Amino acid sequence: MKIIQSIADIEKLKERSALPTKYIKIIEDQFLEWYESENEGEPLISFRLPNHTCMYHLEKENDGEFIYKQLIHLEFVDVEENEEIKYLRMGIMNDHQMHLVYVLEGTLEPSFEEWLKN
Repeated sequence: MKIIQSIADIEKLKERSALPTKYIKIIEDQFLEWYESENEGEPLISFRLPNHTCMYHLEKENDGEFIYKQLIHLEFVDVEENEEIKYLRMGIMNDHQMHLVYVLEGTLEPSFEEWLKN
């Protein structure tokens, strides 16, 4: 699981050639939207999402444990398709603060992933 709080975290995702470019772009666009609405004049390179509203990219099957532990706080699960990629975008609400969780289809344990989709 990768925590995304800064543009540097997005750059680290870009360095991983295994992740589709379009998928990373989707995460980056969401981060930039939050930057536009939350920054207080600081440059993009210095902007950091707080711990209570960060984003996550799940990359291993056992990362599903993170979602499982948060089920009571799970607000939504969107199954998104963008050209050749399919992914889940989930919102977890804790103390009136939203975390966004992204995971490529086929990453999580199959029956758990199917349950999330339904």
